Amino acid sequence: MYKYIFLLLCMIAMAGCYKDEGNYDYQEINSVEISGIDSSYAVMQGDPLVIKPVLSFTKDQSGDTSKYSYEWLAIAKYGAGPYGERFQLANTRNLDIHIYLEPSKDYYVYYRVIDKATGVTFKYRFMLTVSIMTSKGMLILSEVNGKARLDMLSEYPKKYTMYTDVLTMLGSQVPRDGAPIEMGVVSTGYYLTTTAGTHKINTSNFGWQPANSIAYEFQTNMPDNMVAERLISYSGGALCLSDGNLYVYYQVSSIRYNVPVNYIGSEGKYFKVSKHISVGSSIMPTILYDETNHRFIRYQAPNAESNYMPDGGTLFNYQDPTKDLLYMTWNNYNNGMTFALLKDRATQQVMLARMNVTNTLLLQNSYGQVVAPDIEKATQFAVDPVNGYLFYSVGGRLYEYDQSLKTTKVMLDRPGEVISLLRSTSDGLVVCYYKQAGPAETGGTWEKYTVPPINGDLQLKESYGGFGRIVSYANKS
Repeated sequence: MYKYIFLLLCMIAMAGCYKDEGNYDYQEINSVEISGIDSSYAVMQGDPLVIKPVLSFTKDQSGDTSKYSYEWLAIAKYGAGPYGERFQLANTRNLDIHIYLEPSKDYYVYYRVIDKATGVTFKYRFMLTVSIMTSKGMLILSEVNGKARLDMLSEYPKKYTMYTDVLTMLGSQVPRDGAPIEMGVVSTGYYLTTTAGTHKINTSNFGWQPANSIAYEFQTNMPDNMVAERLISYSGGALCLSDGNLYVYYQVSSIRYNVPVNYIGSEGKYFKVSKHISVGSSIMPTILYDETNHRFIRYQAPNAESNYMPDGGTLFNYQDPTKDLLYMTWNNYNNGMTFALLKDRATQQVMLARMNVTNTLLLQNSYGQVVAPDIEKATQFAVDPVNGYLFYSVGGRLYEYDQSLKTTKVMLDRPGEVISLLRSTSDGLVVCYYKQAGPAETGGTWEKYTVPPINGDLQLKESYGGFGRIVSYANKS
């Protein structure tokens, strides 16, 4: 029995050694080369997009387009690739359509040519950016006759094109009754704040629904008309200041706004937080000012409460009941510094306190009186992050104070106008004016200046008019 099995296996093995003399006739299939399409296109929503690809066939010179089927497919960019929603654009050889894809987005578009005879598909991919006039630019929040108005300096169709009252123009239902407070941008979105509430704006079409009230972002129950006087972005999340209380959204740990963090555990008490907050990043202490007890306090995210300032301050007292905080900010000057202006209630003297605040350091740097014209009457402040100059305004006059030289210089003077906003940026100083005599609808101006070293004169870079009294602005990208 085993002998026959062995012989059978040998015969199978020998058969496998015979030369395969079969006749295989490999034929090259018809292939398609696609050209005539750019690598990227940018269109405004509703505009036409016409693309006429050039197709070259290796085995078909008939020109019969019925032998092929075609497809134009758009996939929204999500993250680093084409992982979003899919949209069928057309099934024609050429593309000739109006684009109504969701704006303010990028799309991967695939053009496919399918040979009906073989079923083989050939494709070409390109990028498509769809925009609307409000996709990118600057949002300018101003006050007009006691009400909030949101205008935009848009980069479409050219930088900059002015659009007045964009919410009305787009039919947005975003509540905007009341006086304007802030146009805020943090990691969770764009927020319009008036005295009637704080509401998130849809970044694509400025749409709104009741759940867009910032109150819905809290774990605790908050009123729908909650007002966030300030929304401050930092690398780990956002800070929300409302009615003297500070709330923290810590994105790194998925911590939503909850109970206020302006609480000292050892005292068992909350304190009122000033709107002037010194914020660098989530890994360095945030410096708060306690208006209840007239003192500086530090907070470290994502803790649930605040702490006293460290011991060892010899230049000034962190707690001084004779003074009020006028202004405080943090910037990159001298590797990271907090600037705080304090006003003595009795003498009206203004003191400048500076603290080095970095990831590893919290140390008093200097303290002294600011002897400068009308500093006690100032309403707007800013600190240049490159030179450390203190800018302040009184009416329509802008001053620059040099802490090192103890000198003051008038930088701008606009009789009949009032400076409504100052803001230092990485590339200059923003100064916003409005004409006291009006008109209220168009009397405001937004300007940006270069700040030269060695107390040089400001150099105007950009100027745009036609606003109300500007109270806030934000870049939209």
